[in-house]
Amino acid sequence: MSTMIPLIEMSALPEGRGRRVCKAGLDLAVFRIGDAVYAIEDSCPHAGGSLSNGKLQGARVTCPVHGLKFDLDSVCQPSAPTLVARKYAVNVVDGIVMLAPDEHFPGD
Repeated sequence: MSTMIPLIEMSALPEGRGRRVCKAGLDLAVFRIGDAVYAIEDSCPHAGGSLSNGKLQGARVTCPVHGLKFDLDSVCQPSAPTLVARKYAVNVVDGIVMLAPDEHFPGD
């Protein structure tokens, strides 16, 4: 089992917006939607735009560079399924978002 890595305190994670977090050699975009937290690689696989700066609508983030949309709660981007932003498993423990770096969603 992987060692969990603390990413960010829930209190520092704004509701409905992304936050860029760099830990353990990873550059992540972390999102909070209600009590749910999602972590994906921050760089858009199309043109490298920062997904943490993208517009969040529901559980979908829009890349600020070319407008590609990435679902946070599924494995691929709906309009171009070959462009995948890797998603990471996270849990909240005692108010801290924790990352399991070796665990990611199937298909990523």
